[in-house]
Amino acid sequence: MSHDGTAFAYVQTYDPQSEAGHHFGHLPAGSRGIDQFIGVPDMLGRGHGTGLLRQHLGTLFAAGVPAVGTDPHPDNARAISAYRKVGFEVAGPAQDTRWGPVLPMEAWPAVQAK
Repeated sequence: MSHDGTAFAYVQTYDPQSEAGHHFGHLPAGSRGIDQFIGVPDMLGRGHGTGLLRQHLGTLFAAGVPAVGTDPHPDNARAISAYRKVGFEVAGPAQDTRWGPVLPMEAWPAVQAK
């Protein structure tokens, strides 16, 4: 993703059902998992992550994706707050996975924040 011509972040979208035992494998077929990363420190804390997430969720839901899961580190309060602002809700307790500790969060089209 870019802002004013400068790349500052990426969003990864994946199929959680393609990985046996994935913690989002219970989501309906066609659901997606996402990860994001803002790599430019000057872009943090300015609403760019929230805007990026809102735009990406809107694109996924407009394409018919039934649900989206994300799994920030349980101690990453900034990420959890950004996800909540765009409609993600905590979907269970923090857990240890083969990718490390995660807090499962889910977003559904009916509850996406505007």
